[in-house]
Amino acid sequence: MKTKLKRFNYSHEKGLAASLFISILFLAFIAFPAVGLGAFNNLKKSIFGGITLLFPTLIIFLIFYTGKIYRWRKIFFTTYAIAFVISFVWWTMGDRGHMWLLDSEILYSQTPMCHFVVPMLILPLVFTKELIFPIPLLSAGFMILLVIIVSIIYGRAFCSWGCFYGGQDELFSSIPKKKKWDIKNIHPFVRYFAFGLLAFIVLHSLITMSPTYCWWLCPFKATTEFVEVNSFIRVIQTYIFIAIWVGLVIVLPLITKKRIQCAFFCPMGAFLSCTSKLNLFNIKIDKEKCSDCSHCISVCPTFSITKESLAAGKPLSTCTKCGACIESCPKNAIHYRTKGVHFTAGNHPKRIDANPSGSSGWKRFAADVWSPDVIFVFGIFALAVMIASGSFVDAMARLAKLFFGV
Repeated sequence: MKTKLKRFNYSHEKGLAASLFISILFLAFIAFPAVGLGAFNNLKKSIFGGITLLFPTLIIFLIFYTGKIYRWRKIFFTTYAIAFVISFVWWTMGDRGHMWLLDSEILYSQTPMCHFVVPMLILPLVFTKELIFPIPLLSAGFMILLVIIVSIIYGRAFCSWGCFYGGQDELFSSIPKKKKWDIKNIHPFVRYFAFGLLAFIVLHSLITMSPTYCWWLCPFKATTEFVEVNSFIRVIQTYIFIAIWVGLVIVLPLITKKRIQCAFFCPMGAFLSCTSKLNLFNIKIDKEKCSDCSHCISVCPTFSITKESLAAGKPLSTCTKCGACIESCPKNAIHYRTKGVHFTAGNHPKRIDANPSGSSGWKRFAADVWSPDVIFVFGIFALAVMIASGSFVDAMARLAKLFFGV
């Protein structure tokens, strides 16, 4: 009786043993800080904390065991976005009683800060030694350091794995089964608009000594909080927030199945794209295997693959490393790459028994575990889970109290 053969490619599915090993290691890695922060101090915390740890562990197991990186990442990412909105809006509307920031809260630097603010802080800090966002200096320093580290190591991968805003447009772009508007030709002005917007808000923030994007253009103010509406100017600002959010985060993703806001309007994404050449991880297209079928161009949610980039063997700097192109490629020609690390075991597809034993089994296990996709996904996903865990726990606790009274 012949043994069925299975083609192995390091950018796709792993064996059961390797998938379990990676998942257990991942669970231990993310559980360590959770235990240290008291996530299991009582029964209620233990239940919610356990779910918060087991859910991403199951996701990472499915990512590697099935090879469907994009599919399972998207489930976590959109769930994270929903949990963040539930947690934040419930806190503002339920606990605080309103979604807007009072002038007194701004005066006493009590404003929550997100990573979008960082590009606008740097020049005022350098040239004037002033912090233009109403937040304590220590908190701002921590956020700036975090963004710098993430931008160097992962770059725009953060936009598809850890950004609590990016999951919103991914959510709406995932709802329709088919595109109603198939965008094929992107004008350079549209493609690089976010970079121009980044330059504008950085310079304008320095001139006005205020966070321009936050005060005027951020669409996600519609789902978090905005400055108290107590003047005509602030009425205009509020309408702008809502209009951009509805148009770029809901309507256009619904009809194009693309992440329009992230692709063309997000200055933070543009900022992270500027560090793409420094990143430790990127995506490589094997031109010898590529059949020019254009599947990757069609499925890329941020329009980061073009005919020209295919010919160059890599996506554009706007690539968020979401895995859509990897998952869709029928020739296994696209994979993650780690700069400066040579993966002898995983660099060439092999035909190995479906039920390997002996040395073949160990070779398969080693090739599965020691591969670029494992190192990349393990690191960026662990970072995402650590950032998202607070929103998950808080959202579950609030929903449990609402529906079950506990």
